[in-house]
Amino acid sequence: MKNTLITVAFSFLMLGCANTDSTSASQTVAEDPLKEQLFHQWFAAEFDNYEQNWQDKIDKEKDEALQVHEHIHHVFAPLPTPALAGETYFVKQYMDGDASKVYRQRLYQFVRNKEKGAIQLNIYRFKDEAKYADAHLTPELYQSLTKEEITTYPGCEVYWKWTGEYFAGEMVHNACAIKSRRSGKMLYFNDTLRLTDNEIWIADVAHDEDGKYVFGNKAGIPHINRKVTYFEGWGGNRLGGKDAPEDAKWGFTRKITIHNEGQIVPLIDDKTGKKTGYSVQLAKLTYQNTKNPILKLGIIDNKTGKTVTYIWSDRENVKTGLNLRWLQTGLTKKAKRPHFAF
Repeated sequence: MKNTLITVAFSFLMLGCANTDSTSASQTVAEDPLKEQLFHQWFAAEFDNYEQNWQDKIDKEKDEALQVHEHIHHVFAPLPTPALAGETYFVKQYMDGDASKVYRQRLYQFVRNKEKGAIQLNIYRFKDEAKYADAHLTPELYQSLTKEEITTYPGCEVYWKWTGEYFAGEMVHNACAIKSRRSGKMLYFNDTLRLTDNEIWIADVAHDEDGKYVFGNKAGIPHINRKVTYFEGWGGNRLGGKDAPEDAKWGFTRKITIHNEGQIVPLIDDKTGKKTGYSVQLAKLTYQNTKNPILKLGIIDNKTGKTVTYIWSDRENVKTGLNLRWLQTGLTKKAKRPHFAF
């Protein structure tokens, strides 16, 4: 009898635990029905489509009609903004791996839209672009930012929804309409996006009121941008290059920060501030003849712009380097905030 009561009591206890777990699980789902936490975990990073641009250039040699995707680097830096509710980011996008070729600088605001069951992205433009240039490096600026310093275009919001595998983002079709200062015609913008743990696909297109193409990939192929990983390290070479005498002076760069999506960093002597004549490049590539994805570490001659030598290794390696006797470099995956340069 005593054993029976113990068994019954234990059964009720386990049933209670099961109900508690079930309730807890349902509460967890209810607390984050839009997967917001996961979205921001994936979104907060820098992204780059170097390999896509590189591959397009090769393919264009065979097909002149191919439209080459521009090489774009995206910085999505979380930056709290007291003037706005929700999660906010400083956004900087530039071309050709050159941080001075900025073509867009924005303030992103993410809020819940219960009616649409989506994470709503509101895109703001700075009225004073120069004041907020590289605001992610001076976050104190955002603390005093006011709504009067930013502006937005109603209808240009992006709505993100969880598909079960990734986040899909899109605008309401043709709702984003802006009058062109150049032509005086209305321009209609439409964005379709996809966010995964490692990539963001961006297909933004525009046409005018007559239906004429303005920009975007005509084949409908999105810019496929991968989340970058930064490496830190050092590099140096004999001044004068490989043909310099063995007793020639060396130039050393002791603080290299470089990402693995095609970035090129010149070797500059710390003591003199002069370029040594060579640069280091890291790139995740897949060569056509092998179809084997690798991490390439290349050395570039600054005079010719050509790669004089390179090695390849597994993409997941946390360390890479080479020793050419006359040039050496060593790089290790950044431990803190590996997806940001700052």
